[in-house]
Amino acid sequence: IWKARHGEGRITRWIARDPRRAEAACPVAGICGGCELWEAGRHASDLKRQMAADLLRRQVGEGVPWTWHPAPDAARRHRIQLHWDGAELGYFKRHSHALVPVTACPAAAPPLSEAIPRLLAALDGRALPARPGRWELSTGTPADTVWATDERGRTWVLEPDGWHRNAEPIRHRLGDATLQHEPGAFFQVSPPWAAEAFGDLLKSWDLKGQTLYDLYGGVGLFSALLGDRFSHRILVESGESAVTWARRNLEAAGLSAECLVADVAAWVPEGLGNEEDVILLDPPRAGLEAPLCERLATAGAGTLVLVGCDGAAFCRDLKRLSGAWSLDQLAVLDLFPLTSHVECVALMTKRP
Repeated sequence: IWKARHGEGRITRWIARDPRRAEAACPVAGICGGCELWEAGRHASDLKRQMAADLLRRQVGEGVPWTWHPAPDAARRHRIQLHWDGAELGYFKRHSHALVPVTACPAAAPPLSEAIPRLLAALDGRALPARPGRWELSTGTPADTVWATDERGRTWVLEPDGWHRNAEPIRHRLGDATLQHEPGAFFQVSPPWAAEAFGDLLKSWDLKGQTLYDLYGGVGLFSALLGDRFSHRILVESGESAVTWARRNLEAAGLSAECLVADVAAWVPEGLGNEEDVILLDPPRAGLEAPLCERLATAGAGTLVLVGCDGAAFCRDLKRLSGAWSLDQLAVLDLFPLTSHVECVALMTKRP
C-alpha cells in the first residue's frame, strides 16, 4: 500500500505459526488496532529491541552504541480512546474505521478497563451525550479516579452512583514531581513508567546547567523531572492551556521558569543559549522542521537532548543536526507496551 512518502506491506495469510507465539490475553488481540504484540508473549520486549536495532543500524550506522530500556510488566495505559457509534463502544479495527466492541481492555490501567462497561451503559441509557464520536477515558497517578471526555472537551468523573460533570484537573504524583493537566489533554500514555524511565536516564547522563530550554515542553514534565539541576528554565509550547498548567506546575514545585506560548520552530533564534545551557526538544511525531534544525546548528548552548516517538523522523533529525552536534548517548525506551512504538532519546554536544 503506497502512502504519500512510503510504502506499507500487510500480512494476508500465515504459512506457519512460530512456536514462540503465545496465547493472547486479550480476546480481540487479532483484530483490534490498539495493540500488536500480545502474541509475542514474553518475547515482546526482545522483539521490539530487534526492531529498534534494525532501524538504528539502517538509519544511524552500525557502530553507534545505544541502550534499550524495556517496560516493566506492570506498565499500563492511563489514557485510552474509545469510539461510540450510537450502539456499540470500542476500538477501531486494525487498518480500518470499523468498530471492534470491547467491554474491557487488559492494556489499560484496571480502573480504566473497569470503567468501560459503565461508560457504555451511560451512553446507551442517554445519561451521557449519545451522539456518535470519540471518547477518552483517563486517570491520574496513582490510577484511582476516572475521567471521561467527549470530542467537545466536556468532562465527567466516575462516582459510585454514575458519571458527574467535573472540571477538576488530572493529577500525577511522579516521584518528587506533581503535574496537573486538564482531562483530554495530551500527556504520557503510561505516566509512572515514563517518569521513571526519563528520570533515570537523564540522571545517568548527569544533565545539569544554567538554563534549560524546554522546547515543546507541554505541561512541564521534563522541567519538573530535572528539578533543581538548572538555575532557570524557559519552556516553550504552542498550546495555551498546556502552558497555563506548566506555569502552575513549576511554580508549585518551586522552580523558576518562563513559560511561553509560541510555535517552537518560529521562536528559536539564531545563537540560542550559552555553553552551560541545555536545549531539550520533545517535538510532535513528525519531528523537527528543517529550518529549525538549521537554526539549532548556530546555537550557543553546549548540550542538546532530542526526544522522538517516531523512529524514522528521529533518525532523520539526528542526521540533520549531525553537522553541528556530536552524538554522545542514544537510548530507546519502551514507553508504549504491547505496540511496535518506542521513544528515542539522544544526548548531543556542540561541535567546536
